[in-house]
Amino acid sequence: LDPSHIQLLNWNIKKGLEHGWEADLHQLASDAQLVLIQEAALKPNMLNASRIASFWSFAPGYKSQQLQTGVLTISSVEPVTHCNLTAWEPWLGTPKATSITEYGLQNSDQTLVVVNIHALNFTIGVRSYSRQMDEIRESLREHSGPVILSGDFNSWRGAREKRLAQLVSRLGMTALQFDVDQRIQVFGRPIDHIYVRGLKALASSASAVSSSDHNPMRVRLAMLDH
Repeated sequence: LDPSHIQLLNWNIKKGLEHGWEADLHQLASDAQLVLIQEAALKPNMLNASRIASFWSFAPGYKSQQLQTGVLTISSVEPVTHCNLTAWEPWLGTPKATSITEYGLQNSDQTLVVVNIHALNFTIGVRSYSRQMDEIRESLREHSGPVILSGDFNSWRGAREKRLAQLVSRLGMTALQFDVDQRIQVFGRPIDHIYVRGLKALASSASAVSSSDHNPMRVRLAMLDH
């Protein structure tokens, strides 16, 4: 990846159930080197739409008899490593996925790690939610280079926001602000976020669409020394 120009799209796509998602995805991701999708569904039209870039890394989440869903990271370059984490909804027993991919950077001996998360939703208290955050922190423990942490965090309670803030602080990351901010809110709190370390935002927006129950986030990033 070019460390001076990384265009990223993050979007919970609601399994591609709403009309118009394919056209919106192609428009939103046309110039992106990284596309992070939550609630991606392994079905023919989504797999075809996912070919907007050359490489895709899928982390499986919920599976029914008809459909496998999860989080999907699409990239213009091949990742050097890819691993998946799985957390389980304590009530429903259904999985939530996290995909972690690592990419080489041009003219740099550092690598960029990208975490694409769909966080737990249906919990009493934050014990299971905290465990999911801890697993991410442990996975990044030995990585000293730039990091992107992005996705649907289901941070709709103060206790969840606090636990997420602790993770971000311990990883030395900062939350991106949006020039246009129409992220959906639950109980008055946005639940989709992008956090970065070793990177700066050159442009950012979160604009409204009708093709999902989440609005996509688009950012243009560069490493701090570029």
